[in-house]
Amino acid sequence: MARCIPDTIPQRLQVKSEARLFERLRRELPDDYVLIHSLNIPGRTLPGGRPGSDVESDFVLLHPKCRLVLEVKGGGIECIDGVWSTTNKTGKHEITPPFHQARFNSFDIYNYLKDKFGDGSLGYRSLFGYAIILPDVDLDAPTIEGDPRRIIGKTELEATSMLEIVERQVAVSAQMFKEKFPDQEEPPLMTPEVIAQTIQFLRPDLRLIPSLSADQMDKQLLKLSAEQMRSLNMMERNPRLRVTGGPGSGKTLLAFETCRRELKGRPDSRIGLMCYNRHLGSFLADVSKAEGLPGVDAGSFYSHCDRLIGNAGDQTSTDPAYYRQRVTDALAAARNLPEDLKFDLLVVDEGQDFRDDGDRLALMDALLKGGLSKGRWRWFEDIDQILSPEAPNPPSGGHLEALQALEAGAEAMMVHNWRNTDQIGRAVAKVIGRTDIETSGIPGPAVVSAPYPPGRELELLNLVLAKHVLPKHLPKDIVVLSMRGAGKESYAGAAELSGLKAVPFDPAKPYEEGTIRTSTVFKFKGMESHVVVLTDLDKLDSPRDRRRAYVGMSRAKYALYVLGAQAVLAEITGESA
Repeated sequence: MARCIPDTIPQRLQVKSEARLFERLRRELPDDYVLIHSLNIPGRTLPGGRPGSDVESDFVLLHPKCRLVLEVKGGGIECIDGVWSTTNKTGKHEITPPFHQARFNSFDIYNYLKDKFGDGSLGYRSLFGYAIILPDVDLDAPTIEGDPRRIIGKTELEATSMLEIVERQVAVSAQMFKEKFPDQEEPPLMTPEVIAQTIQFLRPDLRLIPSLSADQMDKQLLKLSAEQMRSLNMMERNPRLRVTGGPGSGKTLLAFETCRRELKGRPDSRIGLMCYNRHLGSFLADVSKAEGLPGVDAGSFYSHCDRLIGNAGDQTSTDPAYYRQRVTDALAAARNLPEDLKFDLLVVDEGQDFRDDGDRLALMDALLKGGLSKGRWRWFEDIDQILSPEAPNPPSGGHLEALQALEAGAEAMMVHNWRNTDQIGRAVAKVIGRTDIETSGIPGPAVVSAPYPPGRELELLNLVLAKHVLPKHLPKDIVVLSMRGAGKESYAGAAELSGLKAVPFDPAKPYEEGTIRTSTVFKFKGMESHVVVLTDLDKLDSPRDRRRAYVGMSRAKYALYVLGAQAVLAEITGESA
């Protein structure tokens, strides 16, 4: 699936022909494509130095091979006496000659990037081109105004995949370059770094809220910036800081930014970055490695235990006693560490997962110079995501002292949910009974719920996947989550789900074609997916049940399907499948 900027087109800004094409490009192009919608291009300088009017490019498509500008003209198209017009249900409208607009936009972007990258840079010198898309008609009449190879008409759109269409346009651009410059080599491919920089030049990395007006959008951007910047600024003033926020509030993002800022100010600092969940721990380690962050030991809690003990142990064990012994052995090793081998800064993500275990907190205390009471730490957590059972006895001794040290630190709160669409965000807030969660403002499809009769959970899961999920979404963008524990899922033992091989989710492994990934809510904590199918929602009787549903539902970025008991689904906003 292509990366889209923005991720959706706001309803109030949608042009039907553009919206249809947007969804096709998103779904049918692989993930090495980047699609920028509705890019505003400053007007060209007119004779006498007068600024021209700004124009808009419908789509800019970035790929290592080429940069393409796509102009969409829906409805009927005609050119009478040199005047171009389009006809739709609102009447007849004069338009800019489509070939001129696409060509000018393409070269304006080229010149803009040339200025930004610098005249001698290879950054702007990629292959580039443009195409005219006519979704409702075929332009059969010859015209000197445009090359027919650059026209994509109704017949081609209906008979051909978007990937084939785009690849044809890339080939056309390469062919026309050769025709114009026969003695030159084809421009170099765009590297991932060049593509990332191009995106920043064309559409800077701001979290836009497309359903808001321009004034409201500016205010929301200020709120986002202020909220996260306030947390970062507090880190500079406080040696110990606890940052609380719900799903999608940016806790993991800020955890990484904390490490970057620490290394910038103290290049020799030793930083421990950890979480409890193994999947999230692998992600933390991968990102730290990819960014080349020196001095950052990143990973799950048990990967830190493994390093202290000196071996990886039994990664497949499910015996709680085994893991308690691993913590005991790691704690003994940590207490014998020389002071110069301890962490100067400890950064903990998903910190709520450690609150119920005094030994785990004791290990962190032993690893940090000055311990939790006097050392430097950043603790990111969401209390509503505590999934462990209530402890039979209140904490005491060293456990209580560690919790008191956490509570004594400064606190920053983040209330915005930037991960989920409005529809998912409202459902997530409702299931946990929160009214202070501010949703993203990003529109999306309604949350869909489907009740299952007892004993027919797997049958319903297969039906919903086949009839409602897979026709709309690519399998690689879907994760099936169970509310039940490992081995108790309704699909446990099933080799396939809706004709796709069921495989456990593993963030360290690339998606395998012909599969659909599965996990439990507990294992998937800290992760996210474009589409989530949450099944086995049997009850919401206890706060722990609601917290588990809260975690599972909030993993979905764009589309959420919830399968559960009829009485339970009545408490979740959605539509019946």
